[in-house]
Amino acid sequence: MKGLDALVQAAEDAGVEAITYVPGYPLTEVAEALGAEISVNEKVALEIALGASATGTRSMVLSKQLGMNILADPLVISATHAIGSGVVVIAGDDLGPEGSQAEMDSRAFGPLCELPVLDPIDPPHLYSSILEAYTLSEWLRIPIIVRVTSRLLRSLAPSIQPHSSQGSGQEFERIGWELTARGRHQKHHDRILALAEEASESTTQNRLQILGSVGIIASGFPAALAEGLGVSLLSIGYAYPLPWKLMRRFIDGHRLVLIAEEPRPCIESQLRMSPKVRGKLTGHLPFGPLEKSDLVKALENLEKRIEKGPQVYESAARRGYTGICDDCPYVPLFRALAELDVPVAGDAGCVIRTTRKPYESVDVVYGLGSSVGVASGFGKKGVAVIGDFALAHSGLQGLINTVWRKKEVLVVLLKNDVAAMTGGQETPDLTRLLETLVPTRWLELPAPEEEIEKVLREELARPGASAVVAEGRCSRCG
Repeated sequence: MKGLDALVQAAEDAGVEAITYVPGYPLTEVAEALGAEISVNEKVALEIALGASATGTRSMVLSKQLGMNILADPLVISATHAIGSGVVVIAGDDLGPEGSQAEMDSRAFGPLCELPVLDPIDPPHLYSSILEAYTLSEWLRIPIIVRVTSRLLRSLAPSIQPHSSQGSGQEFERIGWELTARGRHQKHHDRILALAEEASESTTQNRLQILGSVGIIASGFPAALAEGLGVSLLSIGYAYPLPWKLMRRFIDGHRLVLIAEEPRPCIESQLRMSPKVRGKLTGHLPFGPLEKSDLVKALENLEKRIEKGPQVYESAARRGYTGICDDCPYVPLFRALAELDVPVAGDAGCVIRTTRKPYESVDVVYGLGSSVGVASGFGKKGVAVIGDFALAHSGLQGLINTVWRKKEVLVVLLKNDVAAMTGGQETPDLTRLLETLVPTRWLELPAPEEEIEKVLREELARPGASAVVAEGRCSRCG
């Protein structure tokens, strides 16, 4: 059984009825297997889940790592607000990014939101972590984060013995409103987090093996890599709150301890004052994802002080990244954009591929839905290139602000009616709304590059904000 199958089985056995998601690696395949409901962005996805919880339905949100930033607002508030039935957020980390703009560590949302984060090792632990997360969520009346990685979802394990963990159907209760926001926060620390810490210490997700005077403390998938290396191993099930009592006993009982985690030293940074601890911060392990060979090498050099050597930075060519597809209908548009002497803001999606040769059409790409807001900050009128889904995700807010504040922006909407980079999911058609906000022209693609450039230059000469809807069809998305 793969990790993906374990996650799907756990959701079914937990009786989860409301499942929302936003397409993105590495969770799109999971969402499709679960029949999850697509949302315009992760904030809305979590809000739907919270509403379902309030009326007695167990819910799940599938969020890629960058999407955790979008849902953080309601997630932070939910910690002290309380919920009804269980809410679990599956945070999908794309380590050594294969399909993301940045590498993130979703474990950081534990201390940020003050919510428990489970970090399972393998498919069986992923299955049991999700069931435990729902039990904990309903006991403490808070959402729980379960962090997965692309490797965990792909990893294989023997079949899992399923068992039912149906919810209680509890609804939201009007408790705590007599307290101020500060009072609720005090109660959260005094009671809820204290109980979460007990759960972290006593969970069956923790695994302990004592063997010699050297040990490894590991979190998540690296714990599986650390097995069979001839040293003691403490694999912890919770990345937040950490099982401090268990960890202290382990460190006290060993001469040296290596912290194996990825991609960042979240645990190690809290232990760095101990002279026994080694890891990424001491140079014994690399930042980013780990391999078993990294752990073997670290153990061999555990007694040594590691001097930082020269780094070789991975290039797009080395990874094998290429430009956009040869038969893409938007090729002449991207070539025309490259001829304009104005700044161009792109958006997450296929547009990122045009930042490199042979196009070099786009200057900056800060995130999904960001291009309109970014372009409105340019010192002169420039271009915001945005796709259908990016506009619905969060780009619409940038457009509204552009109109409200009378900014100078040319919005080029790539209308192909699908989220092309994440599997061709259907997207909402906002063109009628766009036409009510700004003067709008339409282009049917493919079209001659000269014709496209002429339209773009005419719109750039127009005062204020305007839009060009470039309509094309991705041949890869059916």
